[in-house]
Amino acid sequence: MGAKLSDENRDVFLAQEAKRNDYDRWLTTLFAPASARDAIFTLLAFNAEISRVRETVSEVLLGDIRLQWWRDAVSGLGKGNMLDHPVVVALNDVIPRYQLDPAIFQQMIDTRARDLDPCPFETTAELLSYAEGTGGRVNSLIFTILGFTSAEGEAAARKTGSAYALSGIIRAIPHHAQQDLLLIPTDILASEGLAPDTAFMSGNEDAFYRAVRQILEAAKQEQFAARKLMKSRPGAEKSAHRISALTSLYLDYLGSKGERNLQVNFGVVRKIFSLLKT
Repeated sequence: MGAKLSDENRDVFLAQEAKRNDYDRWLTTLFAPASARDAIFTLLAFNAEISRVRETVSEVLLGDIRLQWWRDAVSGLGKGNMLDHPVVVALNDVIPRYQLDPAIFQQMIDTRARDLDPCPFETTAELLSYAEGTGGRVNSLIFTILGFTSAEGEAAARKTGSAYALSGIIRAIPHHAQQDLLLIPTDILASEGLAPDTAFMSGNEDAFYRAVRQILEAAKQEQFAARKLMKSRPGAEKSAHRISALTSLYLDYLGSKGERNLQVNFGVVRKIFSLLKT
């Protein structure tokens, strides 16, 4: 960016970035206590930066360089050599103020490096680990920002975020196909007689969508596990699990419409109504 932003303008910028790149989580943040919103928007803006690296570079090496820039930026926080970037400046305040573990941010960056790997996941377990390392970690940090500390609650929040991430992976399949990105594990593809280089080939649609159905079932299981953990948590922690309402909305739609209808587009009123019911 150009001139340095004032604290107020930076907060506005980060909220706008969160809304533009991560609308669902931005929307759920509006239900969080006002005192925590700017910190959550900072987290969402950071997550948006690292999650869109693959889309903004023309080759893997450039993506690696960009992710390394973020690793260095996080490593330099609080050391007097902070990089002049609105997200980095905000993180320099948010991480110590909420006692967030910088290692988690590094883990999120490392997980996003997987987006640059042309080889798909080999197993469903690897896909689940990816979902935990992305959406799961985001929700875990939100849990901490909201002032909660229990290990059991953090595990529930992480599972909630993982389930949402899986729903997002399914909904993004058409977009990923245009980018020649395949996140369906090879063990699932093989079970349907497919390979990574044949998954998108004409004539393989039926087998491909059966593979998608398996991912959908895995997401439903993750959501069921998240809901089970949530039920054992005190009501005060509800704000850390609100995204689960949108996960259910998406998975219910995908389950009823079928794996061939992955373009899910709910209006804001429908989403707010679901969030209010949580």
